[in-house]
Amino acid sequence: MQQTFQQQIDGLRDQVRQLDDDCSNDIVEETATRLKGLNFSPPVITPLDTFLRLQRRELLAEIERILAMPDAQACALAPDNTKKCEDLRVQFITVLIYYYKKLVQLRKGNPEDWDEVDDLYVHD
Repeated sequence: MQQTFQQQIDGLRDQVRQLDDDCSNDIVEETATRLKGLNFSPPVITPLDTFLRLQRRELLAEIERILAMPDAQACALAPDNTKKCEDLRVQFITVLIYYYKKLVQLRKGNPEDWDEVDDLYVHD
């Protein structure tokens, strides 16, 4: 059964609410500084400085910002196709959450995630 747009968005919001992203502001800033120094650039539509410092409550606000964007901005590839525009918004939010989960692991010092970042941004 195909989920409605609202069901998809509700599910994405629930994923965010369940994330364990507790860490100090110092860790957030230290990780952001390190990633910026590597020219880390995940394919998200959120400005990099904002993305690198997001925490769960700001991530939920960013989802709302994406949902509130005018169609011409959020769905430039399909501004007159409501279904395609909804699909694009879901895709933007899904990618944002995927990279946010990676960011949380980097903040926790997960060596596998840092190795992946190093492989992509340092050893190229």
